[in-house]
Amino acid sequence: MATKAEQHFGPVRAGALVGVVLAGGEGRRMGPGPLKPLRQLGGRPMVCHVVERLRPQVMDLVVVANDPMPEVEAMGVAVVSDPPDIQAAAAREGRRLGPLAGILAGMEWARRQHPHAGWILTAPADVPFLPLDLSVRLCGLMHVPEPDVLMVAHRGRREHTLAVWSVGLAADLRRALLEEGLRRVEEFARRYTLHELAWPGGASPFLNVNTPADLSAAARRLTMAPAGPRREPARPRSRR
Repeated sequence: MATKAEQHFGPVRAGALVGVVLAGGEGRRMGPGPLKPLRQLGGRPMVCHVVERLRPQVMDLVVVANDPMPEVEAMGVAVVSDPPDIQAAAAREGRRLGPLAGILAGMEWARRQHPHAGWILTAPADVPFLPLDLSVRLCGLMHVPEPDVLMVAHRGRREHTLAVWSVGLAADLRRALLEEGLRRVEEFARRYTLHELAWPGGASPFLNVNTPADLSAAARRLTMAPAGPRREPARPRSRR
């Protein structure tokens, strides 16, 4: 039986997970101005809030972005872009290939930097109130036999980019992107053993900031929220 989530606590680290923040989207609904992950929230870029909340929960962290992210690099976090062949495919199509491209970039980075870590935990760059116990709750459902993909769901809705992925899917994902033209996250995930974590409690930790109105609402909420996780000093960045 699910227990009620605590409201105020420090971040919890669980398992040999590599965190991957997906910051490569175009964010067209946000309108003209800075890239959506770099929109200011509480005096700093929104993506920095996600990094700050996810980093203490994982063994290492990378941000996948196709544009410069100096503020993230200043936090001691690696920033990588989509693989070159994925970028070439995007150029041919005249548009970016979506979250699956970022998931692949995260899988391949994790395999290079942490060959013994079999899993990545992805999170989008527009969820600035990410739960501080996300990884421990997800790892609590990684029973044997383990699923290939474990997604967060709340109120019957799956958050496709808030998920644990086996890095063993990387070769299949590359083929799906480049040879099949697959772009939908759940369509790919359904090919494998897919489980979900039904999040206990409300949807407030998963507020997606997609529009200027969402950003204003997040700013108001931030002024009323308790202090977030303690900011860690910048770490030396992993080699790309």
